[in-house]
Amino acid sequence: MARAVRELTLRGVPIWLLRQYLEQLGAADIDLPQPGATDPDGVVRPDAAMSGDGWTVLWRTEQAPIHPRLPTKIDEHFFVFTAKSEEDLDSLLERFMLKAQRGGG
Repeated sequence: MARAVRELTLRGVPIWLLRQYLEQLGAADIDLPQPGATDPDGVVRPDAAMSGDGWTVLWRTEQAPIHPRLPTKIDEHFFVFTAKSEEDLDSLLERFMLKAQRGGG
């Protein structure tokens, strides 16, 4: 059976809070070799990964400009979620986004 994969980008939410949301969904940290490093072929490795019951999420964080004319930057998180099925992934992302889209989770 093919696994379901979905990419998600979030801005302006602190990563410690997103990690807390993932932990509340049953995730635990996965050790990664050389997180955030760039491979010889130019591919940037994820900064971190977590895994729950039948699903995994990898992500990296970059600084993104808020506006082209302003020097201020904001955290932009790029997530890749993988689950056993589309239904499992839909359920996971629905629960995650309920927390991530509102302050205080």
